[in-house]
Amino acid sequence: MVSRRFRLIALAVVVSAFGLARAQRADAHPLHTTLSELTVAPDGTVQIVLRAFIDDFAAAVTGVPPRPGVIPTPADTAIARYLAQTVVLTDAAGRTAALTVTGTRRTGDLVWVTLRAPTGRATSWRRLTNRVLFERWDDQVNIVQTTVGTRRQTLLFTRGNGAVAKAI
Repeated sequence: MVSRRFRLIALAVVVSAFGLARAQRADAHPLHTTLSELTVAPDGTVQIVLRAFIDDFAAAVTGVPPRPGVIPTPADTAIARYLAQTVVLTDAAGRTAALTVTGTRRTGDLVWVTLRAPTGRATSWRRLTNRVLFERWDDQVNIVQTTVGTRRQTLLFTRGNGAVAKAI
């Protein structure tokens, strides 16, 4: 029996490969993906670590198209504004979490952004929406690996279902 996680990862690879065939710019990288890890601690604290390609991410955050060889890392305030619009975490009552950027780092052509939500709501976080880079790429795929207590799952967000929040 093929696990749900394997099917999701296989789908992400197929969707990304489709994007490879459609890449039109010579300087474009073939994959339009982000990968995130969302962890909910027993006290309700949420941490999300998001990894994205810096050229796409910087262009989305700043609104300035990337130039070959010149890819600045955007300021944390600009990153926070962008992610507040594209990553939404809600609790059982429908209230949204106040996600705060607590760190960014760049490694080669990748940027890593750490977000945290405050404690105080126990483990009531229920739904996640991830529309990062959907405005840039039709074939964007966002994979989120979640850990809530001992339960782990992988969520797959594509532009077609990006407005749909997924249960965590």
